[in-house]
Amino acid sequence: MKKVRGTVAFLLVFVLSFSVIPQNVLAAKKKVKLSKKSVTVTVGKTVKVKLKNNKKKVKWTVTSGKKNVKLSKKKKTSVTIKGKKVGKAKVQVKVGKKKFVCKVTVKKAGTNQNADKNNGKKTAEPTVKPTEKPVLPSTPTPKPTEKPSLPSTPTPKPTEKPSLPSTPTPKPDNKPDPTPIETMMPPDETPAPTVKPESNYQGLYAEKEPLIVSSVAFEKDVPSYSLNYNDIYVISEEADSLKEFVPDVTKCTYNVYCYGKKAEVKSITDVVWHDDEEWQKPYYSFLLTAVQGGKEYKQTVTMKLVREDSEEGSENGMTWLSLDADGEKYELEQSLHDEEGESGYYFKDKEVNTSKIQNAENIKLVGVYEEQQYTVNARKEVCDDYFVSVISDSFAKDNLAVGSGMVYIDAKTDSHFYIDAFTATKGEVNLYPGYSEECFVYEPALEKGKTLKDIFANVVEDLKIYRAVYNNVYWNNENIEIRNVVWHDEPYYDDKTDHGYYSFNIVLTVDGQENEQSYVLVEKQKTYAVSGKLTTEDGLPIAEAEVLLSKLSDEECEYTIETDKNGCFETDLQKGTYEFELGQTFTVEDRDVVHNEKLPVYKITGKVTRTGANTPDVPGFNFESEESSCIYLRDLLGDDNRYYAYVQKGTYTVQSCDCPVDTVEVTGSGTYDIKMELALVSGKGSGYYKFVDTEDENNCYWAFSVFDTYNVYLKPGTYYVKIEDATVDTIEVSLGEMTKDYEMYSCKGELLDMAGLQIPKDMYRNYEILVMRNEVVYKKLIMAPKFDEDDISGFKFDVLAGEYEFLHNGKSVGRMTVTDSNVVKDLTMPYKYVKIKMLDAEDELISIYPKRRLKFANKGTSSIYYYMDDDESGDYTSRIVLPTGDYQCVDYYCMPSIGDYGFTVDGSSDTVVINTNVYKISGSCKVNGAEVSDDTWVYLHKKGDATELSSYTFDEGKYEFYVEPGEYEIKVSLDSGMVTAADVTITNASVERNLELGE
Repeated sequence: MKKVRGTVAFLLVFVLSFSVIPQNVLAAKKKVKLSKKSVTVTVGKTVKVKLKNNKKKVKWTVTSGKKNVKLSKKKKTSVTIKGKKVGKAKVQVKVGKKKFVCKVTVKKAGTNQNADKNNGKKTAEPTVKPTEKPVLPSTPTPKPTEKPSLPSTPTPKPTEKPSLPSTPTPKPDNKPDPTPIETMMPPDETPAPTVKPESNYQGLYAEKEPLIVSSVAFEKDVPSYSLNYNDIYVISEEADSLKEFVPDVTKCTYNVYCYGKKAEVKSITDVVWHDDEEWQKPYYSFLLTAVQGGKEYKQTVTMKLVREDSEEGSENGMTWLSLDADGEKYELEQSLHDEEGESGYYFKDKEVNTSKIQNAENIKLVGVYEEQQYTVNARKEVCDDYFVSVISDSFAKDNLAVGSGMVYIDAKTDSHFYIDAFTATKGEVNLYPGYSEECFVYEPALEKGKTLKDIFANVVEDLKIYRAVYNNVYWNNENIEIRNVVWHDEPYYDDKTDHGYYSFNIVLTVDGQENEQSYVLVEKQKTYAVSGKLTTEDGLPIAEAEVLLSKLSDEECEYTIETDKNGCFETDLQKGTYEFELGQTFTVEDRDVVHNEKLPVYKITGKVTRTGANTPDVPGFNFESEESSCIYLRDLLGDDNRYYAYVQKGTYTVQSCDCPVDTVEVTGSGTYDIKMELALVSGKGSGYYKFVDTEDENNCYWAFSVFDTYNVYLKPGTYYVKIEDATVDTIEVSLGEMTKDYEMYSCKGELLDMAGLQIPKDMYRNYEILVMRNEVVYKKLIMAPKFDEDDISGFKFDVLAGEYEFLHNGKSVGRMTVTDSNVVKDLTMPYKYVKIKMLDAEDELISIYPKRRLKFANKGTSSIYYYMDDDESGDYTSRIVLPTGDYQCVDYYCMPSIGDYGFTVDGSSDTVVINTNVYKISGSCKVNGAEVSDDTWVYLHKKGDATELSSYTFDEGKYEFYVEPGEYEIKVSLDSGMVTAADVTITNASVERNLELGE
């Protein structure tokens, strides 16, 4: 069992994506899509993910790794993601029935990952970024209609201020990504650095990672452990301290890899035992130094003790090589334009048909971990014509639990290219993804009175684009061109601190097709250092909190300011007037600012428990009040589920799982324990479950299974358990814990006729089939015809254990018992699938005119049946599914006597033969030597009779009729009017008459 922060919210969430991709003028259609499928963010920083071309209501959620990220500014078109803790997360946005998922990797801020980063790299190894480049903070975000503000390069934090945290990150709205693309220089310019080599991914384990711990041999036996990108988690339910298993981290043996190659561990140093963190079990941190290929790499590693239900572990650098969908293999290749640490993929095949993956029942992934390949099961999350995401199952490698993870795979249908290497000859320039265009930012401060126009006299010459990535292929500068350069005298930034900017387009030509994107070249936006200390009304530091800071000139511009253990903060702000939540206004002008403030809040702490609980599991919660405010809450800390919050005086309702669970009266700082009257219901399951209060059906609670288990917190009472619209159980819930398994199995099958012959999927006639479980309606199937070759025939849905009966028109067409495994159950329908062979007087098959249909009437019921069939085999006239009985042919207007014929369907014969005494008149029709169009009407008139038949021409002007012996006149309807084309006499043989007309 595991602790859950707001189970309902956790179980209903799924992924999103990041950054803003500039508009591509060649975009074929306005499909709803995320701007990015994956994103990397530094702890304390934020990134924005946009949902493009959407106008519907959306739901943004975090489906996993909730403790690692935080969502804010949720809109129809975007969301802001903040990195809270090193690890992985998945963010989902749901639009109607569609889901879009983005993978988030949260990295440590300012980690020195390579002690030799300034040395050159061999071609086979990725370039390592210089360590001297400071981490760039994000900045506040203007409204979507305004231009984005760009991050500035901060001064590194002084070491003499250990109490101050790293720069807190503003909550951007439509701002550029805080992680820039590095400026790269051309090979012929020295001593400047050369252009980084093209990545040459070879399908090696963790080949994008500078250094990763892949496995550990512990000094003492550990039950199991997991890894998450250099965080080691020893898993045990019984141990009270990590030191029971690991008294000395230097005695463990660590296997490590650097950029996909096994490395040698040189040293373990800087070992620290962290036992002074109030809300954290004691743990180790240490510096691991490894050597590979003559280079030295360094990485800070942590080792912690967790419980078995912990979700801390990940796939830890697993590299995926292929995806298997129902036995069909799709080879994968790693994305060339991912940020460091991301793991996006592309299908190697440009013509991949993702619809086959959408319809696949069994998905597997083949990947490499260390030196060994593994095949693991996977589950589909999102699958459309452009993108596939699946969740890989976890697996064991000795006592290492390799966790599950999201795998994101793009088809090569990109409408956007990525600048991969460039240089500016006039000074340092970085590239930041922006809102409506991407932004090249000139980093040096401009001399007084100068503008970018004075520095960049010729943008085409001074800004060189050397390489781009498009559909996961590198394209060099021969394919790239800068066009339409325009200087703008007006400021780019809203605070008007700059002196103008350039706009231009970059054009990438691929296979003769031009792809054009918009860019700007701007100077760095000026910011000022703002620091200070926040305290409560009674003088306590507002410590280790995130406090909202708003810029008053723009309600959409908000920062999240983080304080350290002493309540101190430090950030960089643009000019303007600001206000902390519940605080006073202050102004940032042309200098740095120190701002200390006492906010009208108090610090409350306490323990969270559930009445009658036998386990420590509790859901997340929040404080709600109409009169008072809570500016920050940190809940479910430590094994004893403690919390702390900063709130105003007043009465608060403790809200959890969409219902009130307690009341707190805050009169000042102090301890306020919370007791929840909630029961925990959990068990095996898959999919969505809805728990509905039998006394008030408006009170319903959702649960979604994760890794084949679900849990939900409910108030005591009676609940219907529903899957879709079917009630599958009724449960009585009392305080404590309750286990109810709703394990789902797959049921699939085909529709058979009464003789056991499979009915083709295109012959379904919207059959309605009720699925009864234990004599209660469980599901309704509508079997509509399926004409697409990729559509799967038959049916498939999930079922619980139980007795099932399938009813069609009130009669049983099948029964089955589900116990503990998937089932295959074909249904025998009360119909016969037959092929009709209608023969003329010469025993030749009468084929159905394309786009025509035969009609049949049941003599007993007078019901009319018809089917239009374009048979290309020449084996039969028509196919149809009919009840047993006698039938009369009703209508086929190329054959006037068809009503004279009939047939019987007896339930056993697969073929019906109808013999006629008609002959065929056929031929082609040309006007002025050219074949007539397929919609030309040809008429046949029997002389001495009022009978007149009409028919479209088809297939190169051909026509045909089936008639009895006699004399006939053929006419053709042309633009100029009705034209008599020929006279034809039928005696005892078919006639072919080609019509040559003039007009």
